[in-house]
Amino acid sequence: MDLPALSRLRAAFGLNEVGRLDDDWDELFGEASRTIAGVSTIVELWRDLDSQGWCLDIELLADAGDLDVQDLLAAVRAEIESAGVQVDSIVCRR
Repeated sequence: MDLPALSRLRAAFGLNEVGRLDDDWDELFGEASRTIAGVSTIVELWRDLDSQGWCLDIELLADAGDLDVQDLLAAVRAEIESAGVQVDSIVCRR
């Protein structure tokens, strides 16, 4: 991921700007508390040091049913697509 793509992804999710692409040890590249598809979450963007792959880690702050989680994941995928970038994985934790 280059800096323009990273900036688009951060903007799509309202993530703060942490981490430097040119620092091989930086892992966290943004985080924000926000509501997605009606579900309160904390969203974090991580880079895996070994694979250099990207992961969106989504922590649910309230109980959500399976349909709510599916709606949330669909909204997340749409935001990633609208930013024109790819992430290697999306992790959703309850």
